[in-house]
Amino acid sequence: MINLPCILFCEDPFESNEVDPDYKEDYLAVKQLGFETLLFNFEDLTSDDNYERASRKIKPAATNKKVIYRGWMLRPKQYALLYNDLLRKNYELINTIEQYQNCHYLPDSLQFIEGRTPKTIFQKIEDADSIDKLVVAAKVFGPNSVILKDYVKSEKHDWETACFVPDATNSAQLKKSIEKLIELRGKHLNEGIVIRVFIELNALTIHSKSGMPLTEEYRLFFFNKKLLGIYDYWEEGAYSPTRPDTAEFENIASTIDSNFFTMDIARQKDGQFIIIELGDAQVAGLPNTLLKTEFYKTLKSGIVS
Repeated sequence: MINLPCILFCEDPFESNEVDPDYKEDYLAVKQLGFETLLFNFEDLTSDDNYERASRKIKPAATNKKVIYRGWMLRPKQYALLYNDLLRKNYELINTIEQYQNCHYLPDSLQFIEGRTPKTIFQKIEDADSIDKLVVAAKVFGPNSVILKDYVKSEKHDWETACFVPDATNSAQLKKSIEKLIELRGKHLNEGIVIRVFIELNALTIHSKSGMPLTEEYRLFFFNKKLLGIYDYWEEGAYSPTRPDTAEFENIASTIDSNFFTMDIARQKDGQFIIIELGDAQVAGLPNTLLKTEFYKTLKSGIVS
């Protein structure tokens, strides 16, 4: 008999012992496929003073059980709290604390993908001087265009004011865009700011709401370093029915220290592919067009193979 890992979900913040409504379809899918499920309180975990109560309803297991989390993003420190609390109850998350950060924070991912991803610099934001240091460091890009994000997320839908800077030597505009990004991210800012050289990618369309350019991007899911599936990143635009050759990216995946992760890739104007970034697959989104049952069926196959 195959010992499937438990799947951990967030509890509905308004209704005890019910799964978060945004993950109801996932929850039903894994139950149907024979996975055991667990619930914890996301609001408690991410609070300043109730984090120790987050998994209070999870009873200790008699023997060690592997766990895959599928839910909202966690900061590495929050993930560490959850990881250690579950471990005390004989539940072990599929990725260690270090493995989570390896793919969740772009600066940590560079050790695996540098050379196959756009040129990147980063700076932890602690005070106003941090921004000035980053603006100075950005001179390495010369007059090239750059894009901005924090260690995890960008504000792509504020493309012109907080994401894209046409000329990295325009220090005033660069600083203004960094400050706007920090303002928009607010309390959700992840550690620091990343600046990356802007690469011309194959265009798909213009986003119907924000007006930002959408490009040909794909998300690859890996479990135990084996490719589970490749999916369209955007839900708008006409993708080719022919999927990219993933052999090169599967080779790179074999070097990445994580058991369950994503790799986002994009086609450049010249037709070649680059890696945009990695992500921890436990907190990675699935396309709305993908049937959840199909994804978890694929995951189950990857676990038992």
